[in-house]
Amino acid sequence: MTLYPEIIATANAIAELGKPLRIYLISLKSNPATGELRSFKLALIVSDDAPNISEMECYLYTAVDCDYPYDLVLYKHSEWKTLTEDPRTFAWSIKENGSVLYG
Repeated sequence: MTLYPEIIATANAIAELGKPLRIYLISLKSNPATGELRSFKLALIVSDDAPNISEMECYLYTAVDCDYPYDLVLYKHSEWKTLTEDPRTFAWSIKENGSVLYG
């Protein structure tokens, strides 16, 4: 996957504010003709002792500005470990096919 500077900057801002254990780039959409970024999706693996994941997600969307639409998927570490052992899960697919941006 192409690592656009906007994606890296967003991942770095999220890493600084959210302190995740790892960030994966799950997917991105770009204009086929121009190659311009359209949107992207990141997965964050957070510590088991992290506060409420829904609140963290809302906070990160509010605090991290990006010129392109992006989505976040958050997993607590123990949940991530369990889910990535099962090839039928989205988490397993992320671990196998995603690009590690942080951690």
